[in-house]
Amino acid sequence: MQSLSSFALGLCVILAPAFLASGSLLPTANGPKTKNLISRQAPGVVATSDFLRRAGHASVVAGDWVYIDGGEFSVMNDGTPSYQYSTTILSIDLSQTWSNSTVTIHSTSKPKGVPDLMYPSLWYDEHEDLLYSGFAGRSSTFGDNPSPFPSSLWSFKPDGAGSGSWDKVIDSNSPVWDSLTRPCQPMMAFGSGSAYSLGGSENSRTTPATANLNQSIPVPGLVQFNLTTKKFSNSTAGGYSFNGTAEKGAMHYVPSFGPDGLFVVMGGDDFWHPDAENLTDLGTISIYDPSSQRWFNQTTTGNVPQSRKEFCVAGIESNNGTYEIFMYAGWGGHLGVLAVPYDEIYILTLPAFYWIKVDYPPQHPRHGLTCNAVGGSQILTIGGLDTNSKHTIDTLTYVSPYDTTPDPFAQGLNIFDMTTLKFANQYTAKASPYVQSDLVRNYYETRPATKFNSPGLAKLLDITHFSNTTTSSATNSSSPSGSTDSSTAAARSTQSSSSNGSKGAPAGAIAGGIVGGVAVLALLGALIFFVRKRRRSRDAPEPPSYVEVSGESKRRQQQGLQEMYQMPEEMEGHPRHHRVAELGADDAHSPIELRGEHDAAELTGTGSAR
Repeated sequence: MQSLSSFALGLCVILAPAFLASGSLLPTANGPKTKNLISRQAPGVVATSDFLRRAGHASVVAGDWVYIDGGEFSVMNDGTPSYQYSTTILSIDLSQTWSNSTVTIHSTSKPKGVPDLMYPSLWYDEHEDLLYSGFAGRSSTFGDNPSPFPSSLWSFKPDGAGSGSWDKVIDSNSPVWDSLTRPCQPMMAFGSGSAYSLGGSENSRTTPATANLNQSIPVPGLVQFNLTTKKFSNSTAGGYSFNGTAEKGAMHYVPSFGPDGLFVVMGGDDFWHPDAENLTDLGTISIYDPSSQRWFNQTTTGNVPQSRKEFCVAGIESNNGTYEIFMYAGWGGHLGVLAVPYDEIYILTLPAFYWIKVDYPPQHPRHGLTCNAVGGSQILTIGGLDTNSKHTIDTLTYVSPYDTTPDPFAQGLNIFDMTTLKFANQYTAKASPYVQSDLVRNYYETRPATKFNSPGLAKLLDITHFSNTTTSSATNSSSPSGSTDSSTAAARSTQSSSSNGSKGAPAGAIAGGIVGGVAVLALLGALIFFVRKRRRSRDAPEPPSYVEVSGESKRRQQQGLQEMYQMPEEMEGHPRHHRVAELGADDAHSPIELRGEHDAAELTGTGSAR
């Protein structure tokens, strides 16, 4: 089976728009494929009997609802497959029990200007109960073949009944977009008061400004959106990889460790060679600490999964001082029988950084899906394309994985239980809390000590925030925190000095002893200060470099990335996680202040209230 690296669905190198208008022919590797696209309105709600596939969307849990935005889907229309992109935001009620064949999917329309994107960003601010959409993604090639949407940022305020109202946060004409690039398929997550976007690429479908691109260009760096101040900032991510970028992997926020939680990054494509698959080894996981703005790379052990892209992850803390990240599906760039083994679930358990494979026979491989922890021990999987499509590279079209077979999961929805490690077609409201599965629990009963690549990462894992822990025996608490060390040392010093008095000593001896003691203490204090100062200087985290990615700086950046692919042969053997050279001072800029005006658009949802 040949690799589909330059033609696979989900790649951000998009086919020429002339071939993709509604009702036109779609090209294959050897010429046009006579498959007609039927244009239709796209509320995103489809009868179960007509539903085929859904993919390229984003989903997030907000309160008692899961929201689904963007993406594409296919349906049977009078016996003929038709394809469309979603123009509404969908929602499913999590306060009620339902099965995937009887679930009610609510649809809320969007006002003019809200982009309908493939692989969109969808961030949730729990404090303000707001969703944010529009930063990342690209336009679809289905339906009316829309032109690239201008960059903008919108918020969605849920109404508690499945609908809500949209509000413009950053207009497409804002100068903010002069220094930011809309990325396609970056790795994104939100938590600790911010949303983050790592890497991705820009192409002819990301914005009007990039419409003339004929290839996908990597977008390096880590973009942060502060959910409180509504400011963007962009920093280099050289601590993540040699070029500070990747795409089609996953970023997941783990609130249970570190001062402000940790962001775990895994998998995807790292752009080492632009014309080949360069899937990231899952034997190394990257961790970003938002409190210190430092990157760490950690070796994983156990049953390490095969490298992959366009998979999904969901995570949850246990009642035993651990955090489990569940990784499901994805693919390696091949369709057909080579893709079947990717229908599997792996558990990455922290703080051990140990992979555990869930044992079940692979049957329904898929990619371009999403996963969400939705209550109790349940994960809701949404959508996914048929990676087991029987098409070869010679007959493959963009739509092939959409219509080869209907999704075996009704409406593309399925439930996985993280405790029993079983799939089901029913969601249960108010389910019992998650507890570790036997596979995870048995591992921690006999596990050896974790070998951390960095002492700094080990210290972060010692700082825990578990809300439902019944025992801390599974946590890596080999050394207490620095504040505990200081207070303990102070108590010992006080206790020791108060027990050294001596009766009947001459006054001169006492005075001399006091003077001598003071001198010794002064010298000792100076020595301690000098040693600590050197240690702080040596261990101090390197501050992030904020870089501008527009105008002349953006052109230099793109030129540098193209030259990077032509590095001398002796550089090719270097590991993936190599620090990229820091950018010059002329590339620095301050976080961007956003405008204060907001144009609200109140909408009426079609969903019924609970």
